Amino acid sequence: MATSVFSLLIAVFMACYVQQAAAVTYTSMSINVPAFAKECLYYRMDSEEDSVLVNFQVLTGGNFEIDFEITAPNGDKVITANDKRYADYLVRSFGLGEYSFCFSNRVSTVTPKKVEFSIELERDVDYYNQQETTKNKDEIMSEHAISEISRNYDQMRKMLDYLRAREWRNMSTVKSTESRVYWLGLLSSLAMIGLGVAQATLVQFMFSGPRSLV
Repeated sequence: MATSVFSLLIAVFMACYVQQAAAVTYTSMSINVPAFAKECLYYRMDSEEDSVLVNFQVLTGGNFEIDFEITAPNGDKVITANDKRYADYLVRSFGLGEYSFCFSNRVSTVTPKKVEFSIELERDVDYYNQQETTKNKDEIMSEHAISEISRNYDQMRKMLDYLRAREWRNMSTVKSTESRVYWLGLLSSLAMIGLGVAQATLVQFMFSGPRSLV
């Protein structure tokens, strides 16, 4: 009984640790970009050995396209992309400091857009292992096991984010199609009514003139 309780406590601790580690290395969020506007997110890189994996998908708005750019701490444009619906970028260090990730909806003057954005910190495991040579074999094996669990957890979160993004886009497409069908049906009905009124008026005009009796 005591062993089972101890195992349960270890499992709970490991789950909390993995969730905390995943929260640090992987972050997902949604951002609303108004029409004719620019919104930016910021991330600070503190090690030359790290890299950042950036992913985004446009969920709603117009033709699902948006402009995206990444700016290094020194002000240089690392990546500039126009009219993107989704993209993945691996950004290696261009200097330590704060990086900006900006979405621009300046092409659209009416439609706001919602973007699903995720950023993941990828560490050079070999480099950090070389810096920590005092750890014994058990500690290293435990860290590798936790890292593997964390990677699997991140993959599941990415898959859920991807499925949610697909759901958002499909819902937006369905709503747009419903709106078009509604207005097309309304215009067709008005056209038929107008055509009927025009025909009735024409027939009445043709038979309402003076008649000559022979």
